[in-house]
Amino acid sequence: MAEASTPKTFAVAMLVAVCCAGLVAGTAVTLADRVQANKDRERMANMLASAGVADADAVEMRIVELETGRYVSSREIGPGTFEQAEAAGDPALSVPIPDDADIAELERRERYAWVGLVREDGHLARLILPIRGMGYGGMIEGFVILDGDLITVRGVRFTAHEETPGLGAEITSAVWRARWEGKRIYDAEGSVRFEVVPGGVSPRSPLREHQVDGISGATITSRAVTALVRFWFGPWGYGPYLDRLASEEGMHG
Repeated sequence: MAEASTPKTFAVAMLVAVCCAGLVAGTAVTLADRVQANKDRERMANMLASAGVADADAVEMRIVELETGRYVSSREIGPGTFEQAEAAGDPALSVPIPDDADIAELERRERYAWVGLVREDGHLARLILPIRGMGYGGMIEGFVILDGDLITVRGVRFTAHEETPGLGAEITSAVWRARWEGKRIYDAEGSVRFEVVPGGVSPRSPLREHQVDGISGATITSRAVTALVRFWFGPWGYGPYLDRLASEEGMHG
């Protein structure tokens, strides 16, 4: 009896193991889908809040190849949904930044980036661009929203930072962020001129349309924000994309 029951016992054990493995695998896939869905919702929520858009359907989410400025699909990048923050640490999805260009202290830059476009009456009204760079206490992350002219700042939102409370952490203050509105990233020649000015913008400054008052007592944070904006709107950031988009939209000649 014992010998006859041994194969059956083994078979039952194997069947249970296979079933459990299947359940675990299925649960893992389901959880992975939920995690990804949560990430997608968080990304969209941040972009919507940045752009002041109430309707998620109003934002067209695209992935841009930063080197060329062209749109790509997630399938061109690889399996799974593209995660920009994770890509920066993946040698296959990022590139090293030369020391003389790495003003935001990132070391590596992802090959692709998510962007959000808002159109009104068929015309580009707002463009939402993720930015990040090293601050005083750690990495600063956020979004800049441009008007449809691709030059003028509509708004800014910082979603993650490790700056000092009461000092550099004021980058999240609505009062300070409001000072960005209407400022111009580029000058008439297309050079990046945006700057956060420690001590405040002089009303006599010829560059005041590009300048934002710095945060009192947070000179390093102010300079870091200047650096990360200049990096992302330069040739190593969204420069090629903005040139391509301006051409497609019939702007700037």
